Amino acid sequence: MVLLVVLVVLSLMFLAGLGVMRAADTGNVIAGNFSFQQAAMQASDRALTDAVNSLATIVIGGAGNTNINNRYWAQQQTALDARGVPTAVNWDNVSCTDPSGAAVTNCAADVGNYRIQYVIERMCSYTAGSAPNMSDINDIRGKCEYEPSVTALSAGSIALRYRVLVRVRGPRGTEGFFESMVSGPAST
Repeated sequence: MVLLVVLVVLSLMFLAGLGVMRAADTGNVIAGNFSFQQAAMQASDRALTDAVNSLATIVIGGAGNTNINNRYWAQQQTALDARGVPTAVNWDNVSCTDPSGAAVTNCAADVGNYRIQYVIERMCSYTAGSAPNMSDINDIRGKCEYEPSVTALSAGSIALRYRVLVRVRGPRGTEGFFESMVSGPAST
């Protein structure tokens, strides 16, 4: 009889041990997923820095009213998917880099590192053929979202809003979307 009770108690202890191991394993998986999420967010910071530098080059170069395929829209996109990302984005054609800034040829290949893509959207709404005159501050104010400033007296001193959409792909098929609003000059 004692042997039977001991076997039942050992069986229960074995099942309890399995439950504890399962709980610990689940905790480790959750911690790992959180770690991947944090690393993806850090990688998106790199993309934001690159996007701001790219935006400065576009505006300083005088191309603020010109779309750049798979990189920059001069006009706010209105067709959005459920995440709020413009449906016009074809992520397969957007250039891809790793967190160090090196170009990645195949962004879909999961080789254990993070792959970063971004597009910039100027927050201006206008009909075809009537882009804002970048030297007319009143035209800019009428067609674009801007940072209110009573001291902005010229087009070069008004700050427009730009939306940067970042897609980060990481190990184990993880994917994250990040969005940031930045302000920058309307023209130089």
